[in-house]
Amino acid sequence: MFRIGMAMTSLQAVSANRGGRDRAMLRAVVFSAASFLSAMLLFCVEPLFSKMVLPVLGGSAAVWSIAMVVFQSLLLAGYVYAWVLSSFLDLRKALLLHLTLLVAASLCLPIAIAHGFGQPPQDGVSLWLIALFLASIGLPFFAIAANAPLLQAWFAGTAQAGNPYFLYRASNLGSFAVLLAYPVAIEPVWGLQAQSRFWALGYALLVFAVAACGVLALSSGTRATPPTGSAATARGATRWRDRLAWTVLGLIPSGLLVAVTAHISTDIASAPFLWIAPLALYLLTFVLAFSDTPLLPMKGLLAAQPITIAIIVFLLVWGPALHWSLSLLAHLAAFFVAAMICHTLLFRRRPEAARLTEFYVWMSLGGVLGGIFTALLAPAIFNIVLEYPLLLLAAFAVRPDLRGLAARSWIAGIASVLGAAAALVVAYVLLDLFDAPWALKFYAVGVIAAAAVLPVLIRRPVRALALAAVLFGLTAVFPPGQHIVYRGRSFFGVYKVLAEAGGDYHLLIHGTTTHGIERMRDADGKEATGMPAPLSYYYRGGALGNAVEAARRAGGLHRVAVVGLGIGALSCYRRAGEAWTFYELDPLMARIAKDRALFRSFSACAPDAPLALGDARLTLKDAPRGIDLLVLDAFTSDSIPVHLLTREAFALYRSKLSAHGVIVFHISNRNLELADVVAASAAANGLVTAVHAAHAASPAHTTAPEVAVVAQSPGDLAALKLDAAWKPVAAPPGFRVWSDDYSNILGVLLRRFAG
Repeated sequence: MFRIGMAMTSLQAVSANRGGRDRAMLRAVVFSAASFLSAMLLFCVEPLFSKMVLPVLGGSAAVWSIAMVVFQSLLLAGYVYAWVLSSFLDLRKALLLHLTLLVAASLCLPIAIAHGFGQPPQDGVSLWLIALFLASIGLPFFAIAANAPLLQAWFAGTAQAGNPYFLYRASNLGSFAVLLAYPVAIEPVWGLQAQSRFWALGYALLVFAVAACGVLALSSGTRATPPTGSAATARGATRWRDRLAWTVLGLIPSGLLVAVTAHISTDIASAPFLWIAPLALYLLTFVLAFSDTPLLPMKGLLAAQPITIAIIVFLLVWGPALHWSLSLLAHLAAFFVAAMICHTLLFRRRPEAARLTEFYVWMSLGGVLGGIFTALLAPAIFNIVLEYPLLLLAAFAVRPDLRGLAARSWIAGIASVLGAAAALVVAYVLLDLFDAPWALKFYAVGVIAAAAVLPVLIRRPVRALALAAVLFGLTAVFPPGQHIVYRGRSFFGVYKVLAEAGGDYHLLIHGTTTHGIERMRDADGKEATGMPAPLSYYYRGGALGNAVEAARRAGGLHRVAVVGLGIGALSCYRRAGEAWTFYELDPLMARIAKDRALFRSFSACAPDAPLALGDARLTLKDAPRGIDLLVLDAFTSDSIPVHLLTREAFALYRSKLSAHGVIVFHISNRNLELADVVAASAAANGLVTAVHAAHAASPAHTTAPEVAVVAQSPGDLAALKLDAAWKPVAAPPGFRVWSDDYSNILGVLLRRFAG
């Protein structure tokens, strides 16, 4: 009997253990699923709502930078809220309060721009945009942001919980998955309204998932009181040195995320498709780094870092000569390595589970500070994109092999690099006095050689850091061979004006694209007088000039509207008796065009022409009807304002035209095929399109543009009497018309890539 009793007891114990393991497995699955879904919703709303906002602010890449600051701030607020709940309330009360918040936030759905946010102000755009985000999606985002630390804290308190940090990996894996799916499976298929409805359904499911997690935690013997006892302080109080480390290691990758995204999207397209790539990598670094057995060893990351920095140095000088895809991959690689190093170090310094909510608060605070520095402070402090190389250097400076070195090592390493750099700079200056072309060659060879040395200095990290700083200074701050007469930076981008040929010509540069060229001196070297001759894309005899003259021949030009001022080159096509009005998004661009010391076109050719500041979709609504020629030249660098190419935008344009008025689109773009987009939106409004493709041959200081002319009927198009270089264009079968609700940047990118 005794043996039978022992056997029964053993069977009961085995059954109990098996039942315990089953319950633990169920909790792990439910908590992981809730974390995964929460993260998917959190990071799906970022491209979704940012895309909604683009039409309000002209498609600027800065919209995403500000959006990241708002999202990071709301994330921090959610983490603080989770820390307070887990520290001062027992699980039952915390669950009830959090479910109440989630239900209250559902009243803000479906996602849409809040009422009262129409045309943005000319000044203080950043603050206005922050208010728009907070009013529109602030509460739902805040409620979801608290889920990750709360679910981990609840799971950590359950019996047989184990390490709760695996939930953070599950959370970031969900974020990574939805960001990969957005450009290839969500954006091309569903419009914004459909995405918003699906998101609301997912949110409802999330509320039930969080409730299920709370019930499972309560039924598993979770502590009834918050962890304020000895268990929470078993390893001693958190040191401020730890908090500072968590903040700094959170700040660098977050700031770098905003910086590299702005750098990339300025010269390809201001669209969520490109914004998603760095953000997805950012989240992937959390998945890879927050693991007890890292998939990418720190030794390999430290070895790769100087290589990626050397490549970035090369790209800052010669990047425009390479295909955009190569530059994109290189920038993403440098960002990924830097973020992986910081996040791996962050995970190494993590506290025990009892203090994980505080850990996430300080890490998130660093994320907010990084975003604020990059998106808000840097544009006000620097007139160039200096924050990008500075943050790459900061990521290098936190390397563990730099920690604990004596002051003597730092002084010796920095002094040796600065001494060698000073000698080379002196040699360059002396050579430049006698032979400028050879000085440029010396500079190029010197930069390439120094960049190649960076990986070799892996065992001397102080010298590698100092050399990287010198190289970034030489390439970003002091570009040789460029006589820069003006630098400026606004919410919408970075501009510089270069003097070429001894000051005979001025060039306006935005990113890597030349947007205007003007001759400032006559052949005898004296200051130019009279009407400037349009150059760059706008030269007489080019497609843009031909389109303007064709419209004038067809029926005369009484009223003309030009969207996108540039340096004002198109204003020199104006003739006496014609009323021209210009529309410009960026006030800084207007100041550059009006400054006679920089460019004379606008002040010489149209000094009395009205200039309306603001987004064209908003300012054109107030324009009177009867426009004979509407020119859309609103692209900045290679980014495109998507909302100016939609079916609704074309309906607005047509409503403002005269009986036989025409529209001219400047669609030159290295990376996006836009002719089909224009043709489809035009056809949706009963309009017809002809396109003049860019060709290689053009006069000196000019660039052949790609231009589309849109007329109200085939007869109006025929009346223009365009030459044989213009071809009628219709969108291919099955091409989906872009609208304010739907656009597909990836599709037109692939069409250009395919030839």
